[in-house]
This record gives sequence, structure tokens and C-alpha cells, in this order.
Amino acid sequence: MLDGDPQAIDALPDVIEVKAAGAGELELLLFEFTTEMRAQFDLFRRLRAGAESLLDGADEGLAKQARADIKAATDAIALIVRTLEKSDALLRQLERDRLDAEERLLEARDPEVLRGEVEALIAARVEQAVAERLDAAVAVRMAEVAGLAEGRGPPLAYAEGA
Repeated sequence: MLDGDPQAIDALPDVIEVKAAGAGELELLLFEFTTEMRAQFDLFRRLRAGAESLLDGADEGLAKQARADIKAATDAIALIVRTLEKSDALLRQLERDRLDAEERLLEARDPEVLRGEVEALIAARVEQAVAERLDAAVAVRMAEVAGLAEGRGPPLAYAEGA
């Protein structure tokens, strides 16, 4: 099949060799392939529907050809579905492999470095929470001051001595 076509042989490693293409390129290729297979699926489904419409009231020769077309379209659709299932399985495996690689990288990191990163994240979150509370307290105090300036008097808590 490929023996006489050097271009086809040269093209194979780009498509098949995952390490040469890179996982990102393979994912893109699989997504493009899925889109193309979807278009082919729609085409064969329309062909099958067209052939089914020829069965009723057709002469025997036309009906026989329509049945053959229906079978061929149905077989093509089944093949496309199986191919899409394989493509989906490959995409899922690529995602699992990516997650596994990330996990291995995290496990291989120095625990002290990770501890420092976690402590920095905690400190940043604490600073953010304190800043939010401070902003809220300042806003309340500014409202109190604005009320005093307008002659509304101190808040009830101050008037009662609390």
C-alpha cells in the first residue's frame, strides 16, 4: 500500500510518532480529525436518508441499488463511530498522561520549596483578608465621621457609653 509512495511514507512519522509531533500537536490533530469525521458522519447519514427515500415506489433495480447504498452508508457510519471512539480514548489518555506527568513533577519537587510556596500562599491570603476587613472598618468609620459632620450625632453605641 505505501511501498511505491515515498511521500506517504515520509508523512507517516509526522502523524504517528507522538514523541516527534508532541502531545499538543497530536491533540490538535485529533480535534481536527474529530471535526472531519463529524462532517463525514453527517454526509453518510444524508446519503443513507436519500437512499431510504428511494425504496418506496421505486422499480426493483433502483430499490436494489438503494438498499446497497443504505448498507454502505450504514457500514461507513459504524466505522466512523468506532474511529471517533478511538479518537476520544486517545484524547482521554493524553489528558491522563498529562495529569500523571504533572503529579510526578510535583512529587519530585523539594518538600521545603513546596512548604515555602504554601506558606507564601497562606500569607498572601491572610494579607488579603486583613486588607478587606480594614477597608470595611475604615468605610464604617468614615460614615460615622460624615454623620457627625452633618450634625447627626454619634452612633447609638457611643451615646450609651459602649
